[in-house]
Amino acid sequence: MKKGLAVALGGLMLLGATLAFGAPVTLRYALWDGVQRPAMEAAIQQFQKDNPDIVVTTELTEWGDYWTKIQTGAAAGTVPDVFWGHVAYFASLADKGGLLDLAPYIARDKVDLSIYYPGLVDNWKYGGKQYGLAKDWDTICYAYNKEMTAKAGVDPTRMTWNPSDGGTFLLALQKLTIDKNGKNAAQAGFDPNNVVQYGIAGINAGEIQTGWLPFAWGNGAPGSVVLDRPFGTRFVMDNPATVAALQFYADLVNRYHVAPSASGNQSFVGGAQDLFLAKKVAMYPAGPWTLSGTRAGATFAWDVAPLPAGPAGRVTPFNGLAHVVSSTTKSRDAAWKLASFMDGPKGENIIASFAVVFPSVKSALSTYQKAFEGKAPASIHFYTDEAAGKTGPYPQHLKWGQIWDVVQRQFDSSFSGGMSVQQAVAAAKADVDPLLQ
Repeated sequence: MKKGLAVALGGLMLLGATLAFGAPVTLRYALWDGVQRPAMEAAIQQFQKDNPDIVVTTELTEWGDYWTKIQTGAAAGTVPDVFWGHVAYFASLADKGGLLDLAPYIARDKVDLSIYYPGLVDNWKYGGKQYGLAKDWDTICYAYNKEMTAKAGVDPTRMTWNPSDGGTFLLALQKLTIDKNGKNAAQAGFDPNNVVQYGIAGINAGEIQTGWLPFAWGNGAPGSVVLDRPFGTRFVMDNPATVAALQFYADLVNRYHVAPSASGNQSFVGGAQDLFLAKKVAMYPAGPWTLSGTRAGATFAWDVAPLPAGPAGRVTPFNGLAHVVSSTTKSRDAAWKLASFMDGPKGENIIASFAVVFPSVKSALSTYQKAFEGKAPASIHFYTDEAAGKTGPYPQHLKWGQIWDVVQRQFDSSFSGGMSVQQAVAAAKADVDPLLQ
């Protein structure tokens, strides 16, 4: 009898606890980068320890399918509670009511926005509302093979370029591009049809942040290169400075033959980082999110160099992500608690300890730097140097997905030799202008 009574009382106590505290809240969390997943899950593990009444499940979808899945989920009401946002795509979801305005929560909890790098939080404003804090930031450098550059007598850290003769940047790439007979692209008799080593990879119409945005700005292009301003109303890619820069960029493949073509030699099929690790190219444009993968795969000495400076100087995109919250989440307070933890000092310091991406919270940079000590690349400071210099905004528009499809398709035709950049830009303008009305 006493044992049965104890069991019964235990059951009542458990029931009482369930009634008092309720079942744990389960949140779905989505991201697109497997390299960053361990850092995110470490922060989430601490969050769950601090909040035992909240359970978080992680969903990884690669970038190529991520936004299709998010948009489909938003329409069906099945979007994750908290997920990574991108500055180019969040506004279209917010405009349709798909994201939760975080401004009331920021005010309620007295979140100190001064802890973030200037400009990052403002990226997540739209229509007078605030849809994110800030998760990270990035600039762009060039990773380079130290043996290849030393052999060619090239110093990647001091490169400049211009659209007329290419400057020291083009000459460096020519010296680093070798044909099967051992001649480089700056020498007479160089055979562009039988290249065994290219100077650089990742030069194509689809590489906007790591590719042609810095070149356009470096030649004096206005606005976000594509539009006059974030959420702008004018297409400005037909600006002469932009056209000249983009023509030079495309010429790296078609005229100077210092970068592999997407439709060229099958020995050079693959992503820029993969070609670099395979020692088929000397350099590639490296966002900080690629560094841990390069470090893990490199069998040679390598480092990073700043972007080449153009006539208007060295200008890099200053981009960053944020955690956003679905407006359809059934647990708004819990979802906000997770998003603000991940983008707050405690979560940022945990993530920074993995040294995968630069933290948005200024005080967490020292954690990142300490975690990076003794690791390649040695010249990690070039990323922070660029962030302190001239930077430009990633293009933003409610119809950015449609605009980007047009721009990439038309610019692609320049790389295939179908038309000049001037013609491609004119064709893009004809298609984009109606989208801006």
